[in-house]
Amino acid sequence: MITLKNWKSYVCAVFIGLFVFMNMFFGGANNLNAQDAKPLPGPQLVTDAWGFIAAYKADPEALKALLPPGLEPNPEGQVVINMYTVPDPNQTSGFGAYTLTYLTVELKDQDSYVMGQPTGYPGRYFVYYFNSSSIMREFTKQVGIPAQEGQTTTTVENGKLKAVLTVDGKPFIESTADVGDTLGGFGGGHFNYFGLIETEKDGKKINQVVKYPIPYVTGSVETKNAKINFKIPEDHPLSKIKPMADPTWAVWWNGSFVYPQHQVIHEWGPE
Repeated sequence: MITLKNWKSYVCAVFIGLFVFMNMFFGGANNLNAQDAKPLPGPQLVTDAWGFIAAYKADPEALKALLPPGLEPNPEGQVVINMYTVPDPNQTSGFGAYTLTYLTVELKDQDSYVMGQPTGYPGRYFVYYFNSSSIMREFTKQVGIPAQEGQTTTTVENGKLKAVLTVDGKPFIESTADVGDTLGGFGGGHFNYFGLIETEKDGKKINQVVKYPIPYVTGSVETKNAKINFKIPEDHPLSKIKPMADPTWAVWWNGSFVYPQHQVIHEWGPE
């Protein structure tokens, strides 16, 4: 005879078994190779990432030359660099584990939304994007982000942060800072990022400037004495936007955010 007590135990056992099975089955998706996985849909969620983000001044003419029609550099003439890691595949909804360093040009008249603030951060246009994950590189290339292969590491020892981008086994960028250990400064909003898609319409090649409104929630720790050192050869295209001085601001941050579907804001044809 099945009593209420026995029934509860039975249901509990079945539930636990089902949970273990689903975790094993679906958890394996995080280990799929890019060629085995289905194309990822947008949006995609990333949680609890740690990273170093900073802004620095660069050659204004070099920044202007990197932007497509319809976008202008912010008068401050700054690049925003972000170097971060997502070591656990369970921190994402489909990307899996990855590391990333990207560089963006700050834009004029494309400010984002910051919760509770009258103004937001300037928009940012992707100019370089070094990602360790083939799955994520495939995803981002499809939506106009110039993804290349690269490995980023971040370490903190005795209050000293070191973030390094390595490409083809060679160090490209090394950033350092003095950081605290108390997380605060919590906030949220939307970042406005932009990219460029080359595609076809009615049999003709066209270019599309696209926007990614990225919602986020973050916190940060005290960050001081930030330095950014470009180690790439002078003849590499990236050297054209190397820092002209120390960062104007820098933050060691922790947060969650979304890679959304892109929005086309401007397009033009071969003419």
